[in-house]
Amino acid sequence: MEYAIGADQEFLRVMVSGRDTDVPPSALCGQVFAESERLERPRILIELDQKFPLSLASQQRLIDELPRIGFTPEHSIALVHRTPVAQMANQYIDMLAERRVLMVRNFRDVEQAKDWLRTR
Repeated sequence: MEYAIGADQEFLRVMVSGRDTDVPPSALCGQVFAESERLERPRILIELDQKFPLSLASQQRLIDELPRIGFTPEHSIALVHRTPVAQMANQYIDMLAERRVLMVRNFRDVEQAKDWLRTR
């Protein structure tokens, strides 16, 4: 898996590609959280280009891990998936996050994600 973490004037920006396992990327989430705190950017835009989506069980584990990592409802995370298959498969994350009162949502494109983040 390859990734890059940076920031612009509004958001922490994360680009992720090449994940080829069904293991939730908890270590990467820890790095994203640390950079979010360091740069004081609680609004996070993550663009994903993955070989295949996480399974439902792995999506559950990922959302369960976010509070343990340090994410709170004060953090907003917009996920933008490059493929329609990943977009559809990862909608379960939205429901799980809502149940945990976490601001994590999936989007089809970057502009929709940015608009949502700007309202947070």
